[in-house]
Amino acid sequence: MAIATSLPQSGSVECYSAGPCHEHNFHHHAQCDACPCCRDTCDNANSCIPCQKKRNATTMPRMHESSSNLLALLSSICSGESPANNNAQNTYTMCQLKRHNHAESAWILVGDTIYDATPYIRSHPGGTETILRKSGGAADCTEDMRFHSGRAQREWRKFKVGTLVACPRQSSS
Repeated sequence: MAIATSLPQSGSVECYSAGPCHEHNFHHHAQCDACPCCRDTCDNANSCIPCQKKRNATTMPRMHESSSNLLALLSSICSGESPANNNAQNTYTMCQLKRHNHAESAWILVGDTIYDATPYIRSHPGGTETILRKSGGAADCTEDMRFHSGRAQREWRKFKVGTLVACPRQSSS
């Protein structure tokens, strides 16, 4: 099975392996549960070769990127910050979002915008479970966001991770 080594220039995600996504038996690596059609990687990505290839393809700068994008990427690496925190244009599929549903990484979905709620889990007045129950895309938190004060909503903007996009697997089935 061939794994793509780069993402398309347009920023859209194409299937990472040959053939229609819904026909793959991608799980040839014993512990890999990653979606074969998007940038999703399994929890064992450090030892899973297909996921390592995907991760390398999405983190390596491509030659056709503009110098400003490269400069921003290098700047974030040198400063020790995550590029995800610096680039509000990052996109994630539901396959990727679902992995962020625990106390160490709790991402919530508000419409098509993804926020990292991890810093607030332990201090949230509603309790840890209030956030964890809806993290990982389990529910759209638009109504929850409206419930919060304007100040709290402005604070959330600092924790934007990116935007939700459709996984090619979901659009091909």
